[in-house]
Amino acid sequence: MERSYYQEYFFFEQDNWWFVSRRRILLALLRRALPAKSGLQILDAGCGTGINLEYLAEFGNVTGVDFADEAIAFCQRRGNDSVRKADLTDLDGWPDAEWDLVTALDVIEHIDDDRSVVRELVRVTKPGGHLLVTVPAFPALWSEHDEVNHHKRRYRARELRTLLEENGCEVVRFTYMNTVLFPMAWLVRTWQQIRRRFQAPAEHAPKTDFVDYHPVVNSLLQFTFTAEAPFVTTTGLPFGLSLVCLVRKRADSGRERTA
Repeated sequence: MERSYYQEYFFFEQDNWWFVSRRRILLALLRRALPAKSGLQILDAGCGTGINLEYLAEFGNVTGVDFADEAIAFCQRRGNDSVRKADLTDLDGWPDAEWDLVTALDVIEHIDDDRSVVRELVRVTKPGGHLLVTVPAFPALWSEHDEVNHHKRRYRARELRTLLEENGCEVVRFTYMNTVLFPMAWLVRTWQQIRRRFQAPAEHAPKTDFVDYHPVVNSLLQFTFTAEAPFVTTTGLPFGLSLVCLVRKRADSGRERTA
């Protein structure tokens, strides 16, 4: 994403409804999939400004990795000194089968070669270990927010599922999330697309979707999104703004590097 936006994300990740709700839903999913497990070796790939590192520590020892110097600097401001710099398409710093759990939370859509990223993330995951991936859904919802964040794509469900299964994983939980607010988001983004057709590029600079809402509005949005947690962790949801996929690396995946 634009380097100037790391400061904005550092601020919003603390209590913005989207970030807070996403954390709560994904932690609920991990608690259900990894009951009573602790002491896991965890890699948060594309950790950004690092707020998820402290929450993932519930399950074990967490290491962050990111390509951007700005992201690593913000992680250090949070007191996370274990973060390392690396290209996610080539994790030379780690051997095969190093991690029990690898997370890539809204990360792979930023990278041109998402197949290489997934291949590497699976490689460093232990056989039987888990990989948790979230991505933005539905290409038709492409917006200014995607452009500012330097997204390369939004995903269709079958694309993400195929990408993970072809790289030696079996699906544990695959679902959409942020479903209740989907109709409102669709209307807003459709209006943005129509408006931009009639504007010269210089007349309108792209902006992120993040807004410093009044605390009451922020709380209402947070309650609405977080209420999806029981469905994400059990039956799943049929559509939404994001896709969530928790997979297990097959013992016979054959994705380790050869010497």
